[in-house]
Amino acid sequence: MFELESSIRSWTDLLREKGNCTESDLLELEDHLRDEIEDLMSAGLTEEESFLISVKRMGNVNAISNEYSKINSANLWKYLMMDSKIYSKNHHQIILVILFSLIAGTLFKLPEFLGFSFDELFFIKNFSLFILPFVSIFFILKQKIKYKISFIILGIFLISAIIINIYPSYSPYHTVILTGIHLPIFLWLITGIAYTGSKWNENKERMNFIRFTGESFIYGVLITCGLGVLSVFIMFIFSAIGVDLESFVSNYLIIYGMCGVVMITMYLVEAKKSIVENFAPILAKIFSPLFLITMIIFLIIMIFSGKSPFIDRNFLIGFDLMLVLILGLVLYVISARNLHERKNIFDYLNLALIITALIIDIVALTAILDRLQNFGVTPNKVAALGENIVLLVNLVILVWQYVRFLSNKIDFKVLEKYQTSYLTIYAIWLGVVAFVFPLIFRFN
Repeated sequence: MFELESSIRSWTDLLREKGNCTESDLLELEDHLRDEIEDLMSAGLTEEESFLISVKRMGNVNAISNEYSKINSANLWKYLMMDSKIYSKNHHQIILVILFSLIAGTLFKLPEFLGFSFDELFFIKNFSLFILPFVSIFFILKQKIKYKISFIILGIFLISAIIINIYPSYSPYHTVILTGIHLPIFLWLITGIAYTGSKWNENKERMNFIRFTGESFIYGVLITCGLGVLSVFIMFIFSAIGVDLESFVSNYLIIYGMCGVVMITMYLVEAKKSIVENFAPILAKIFSPLFLITMIIFLIIMIFSGKSPFIDRNFLIGFDLMLVLILGLVLYVISARNLHERKNIFDYLNLALIITALIIDIVALTAILDRLQNFGVTPNKVAALGENIVLLVNLVILVWQYVRFLSNKIDFKVLEKYQTSYLTIYAIWLGVVAFVFPLIFRFN
C-alpha cells in the first residue's frame, strides 16, 4: 500500500545522501514537492499518481529527483541497501568507529594495566568520560566543525574531568552518586553540539538531536542484547571443551564490547538517516499509546492499592525514573512529528501522555516536599526537588502549547522552538548538580 509521507521522507533522504543540498535547500525542495502533490490531488489524482508526477517534474530542478522517479517506491529499500557507493564513501567513518571503540575500552582498563587501584567511586564519576569524548570527536570530524567550537566542546570535557576528579569524596557519598547520574546526561547534551555542528542554535537541528537520542537508545538496547547473547554463547561453547572464558568475557569482552556498542550505535543511527526510511514516526505511534495506557492503569492501581511515594522512598525513586522515561518519550514523539502533517489522533494521545506525566510530577513533587519537612535536607532530596520543579515547568508549558496548537492558535514549529530552547534549562540544572552540589554539601 502506498504511503505518501513515507515516500516523501525517502525522497528527501536520497537527496540528503547525495550531499548536493543543504538542509535549508532540502526543506525548500520538500515544500515545493508538497505543493505540486497537493495541486495534482486537487485535480483528482491519487496520492501515488500525484507523488510520481511531482517527482518527475522536480527532475528538471534537480537530476537526483529524476533518478528517484525511475525507481518503484516499493523497491526503494532494496535500491538504497544495494548501492555500494553509499557504503564505500563511509569506510573512513567505520575505521574511526573501530579505533575509538578500542581507545575507549583501553582507557577504561588503563588504570588496571598500569597497576593502579581505583575504587568504585572513581568509575561512577568517570565512566561517561571514557566514551562520550570520542563520540563528540567522531561528530566533530564528520561535521567538519570549526576549530573554535571544537575546542569549546573538548574543553568542557577536559574541565569536567579535572573538576570531578579534584573533588574529594566523603561518606555517605551522596554527591558522588549524584555526579555519576547527572554528569553523563550533561555531557550528552554537550555531545549534541558536536552532532548539530555550526547549526547547534537552530531549533530544527536540536530537534533532530532529540530524535537521534531516542533512536540511539532503541538501537543501543538491541545491540546490547546482541552483545549479551554473544557473551553467553562464547562462554557456553568454550566450556564444552573445558575452557573457562568467564574472566575474559567479564573483564575484556563486555568492557570493549560496550564501548563498541556506543560507537556503533551512533554510527548506524546517523548513517541510517541518509540511507533508509526514518523509523521515528512509526516508533512514536507504537509506543505513545502503549505508555499512556500503562501509566493510566498504573495510577489507578496505585490509588486502589494504597501504595504511596510519601511513605516508600524506593517507590518515590521509581516514580521519578518513570517520569523521566515518559518525558523522554514525549520529546521523542515531538521530534518525530512531521511539521506538514495534519493534526491527528496521535497529537491528542501525546497531550494525554503529557497530562499524565504532569499528574505524576505533581504527586512526586508533593512527596518530596513532605519528605524534606519530615526527614530533613539531603543532597538527594534537594536534587530531586529541583529536577521535579524543572520538569513541572516544562510539562505545564507543553500542555499549554499543545492546547493552543490543537486549537489552531499556533503552528507546531512554535511548540518545537519552545521545547528545544528548554534543553538549555536542563543543561544548566544538570551542571549545577554535577559540579556545584558537591561544594554546597561539602562533598558528602
